[in-house]
Amino acid sequence: GESSSSIVGSPPNSDTQSEDSNCNSNSNTDSQNIRIDEENKKKKKKSPPSHLSGFPLVQYNCRKKKKAYDTCQSMKHSAFVSGKILRDSSSGDAGEMSCEELFEIYKECIYKGMHEDRKKRGLPEPKEDSALGTFVDYFSED
Repeated sequence: GESSSSIVGSPPNSDTQSEDSNCNSNSNTDSQNIRIDEENKKKKKKSPPSHLSGFPLVQYNCRKKKKAYDTCQSMKHSAFVSGKILRDSSSGDAGEMSCEELFEIYKECIYKGMHEDRKKRGLPEPKEDSALGTFVDYFSED
């Protein structure tokens, strides 16, 4: 899954508070704010539309990963068309940017979703020589 960490800051209307009140907060209050923030993150997670099931539901659940991959590919294509090469600043050799890792993350999301959907529907395990069967075998070895 995706994970990110953030530090909880002052509430949005903190302009009305004096700096003294901010300095007097103790770590117990900070940990309460972090707990409340984590609960709010859980509540904010949008549940999929109720009419979705099967593969459309899998696609819906993987949409953010697909968007990240699509954005990467679009940037590479735009650069290519204009005669430029996008460089990957995160790699040590500053080679050409690759979207393969994003594609693998998206593909894994799709395969996991398909496998879970098959289990929910009571279908047998996929055939070993199928793409989904290969994926299941690959990840069951870990």
